Amino acid sequence: MATLIKDMTKREYCHDCGTSIGLEHADGCDNEACTECGLQKISCGCEGVVSRERWTGIPRLRMLQICEEQDLYTKWSDGGWVSADRDDPKSMHDLNRAAVILMNKMVNG
Repeated sequence: MATLIKDMTKREYCHDCGTSIGLEHADGCDNEACTECGLQKISCGCEGVVSRERWTGIPRLRMLQICEEQDLYTKWSDGGWVSADRDDPKSMHDLNRAAVILMNKMVNG
């Protein structure tokens, strides 16, 4: 098991904008991901994206690292998300599976 998962702690407030779990990040937050491309919202360059990411208690960079350590990738196929190989050009980090692993680790120790 990766050290990042073992040492992960859920944070009640975003370290940058101070928003609480379940609420949208504030404008200009460096921890918010773009809901269109998945990159850091303040620097991604996407225009016209009005949807906002909500704070989950887990910094996005940590979630991406967990995906890489655990080889968790997904892609859209035939109307649904399926597991994918890291090298598949259509794959992306599977943040949902990373969150499940992380939350199970927090609950079960």
